[in-house]
Amino acid sequence: MDAGWAAVIAGASGAGGAALAAWATGRAMVRQVHVQAEQGFDQWLRERRQEAYAALLSAGDAVYDALNTVIGHTVTQPQPEEQRAAWRAVNAALREVDRTDRTVWVVGPPRVARAGLAMRHTLSALVDVWRDPANSAADQRAISHAAAKDRWGEAAAHFLEQVEQVVQTFEGGQPG
Repeated sequence: MDAGWAAVIAGASGAGGAALAAWATGRAMVRQVHVQAEQGFDQWLRERRQEAYAALLSAGDAVYDALNTVIGHTVTQPQPEEQRAAWRAVNAALREVDRTDRTVWVVGPPRVARAGLAMRHTLSALVDVWRDPANSAADQRAISHAAAKDRWGEAAAHFLEQVEQVVQTFEGGQPG
């Protein structure tokens, strides 16, 4: 009987060891799946953020380019339809800035989204310099334009600083 019990105990120990090994292997596999899922999500998020940030910067440049056409019209005195078309281009570009800024808010992080919003507001203020009928004196408009353009440049630089910190975080660096 002692040999029988020894065989039962040995069998139970073997089965218990196999069950423990299977459980540990299962846990390791689940952990690996979680790590891979997080890495996949991080990659997806990094790509969406890069696309959104680049789109916002490009949309801002498009507003400025369209505004330059409006500014050029102050010198050339175009036909009213040309002037309206130039303003339609500015308005369409501003809508694109709004759309891309909302995307930046979705993909975040909040500090980048706030910097994007500030950039959007300074860009709108730059456009408003040329919309304001009370600001029709050429010298005053030029001064207001230069100040608004500087504020937009500063806001864009701040946005880029925030973007750089996010990119460093994804690359294993520490945000500043």
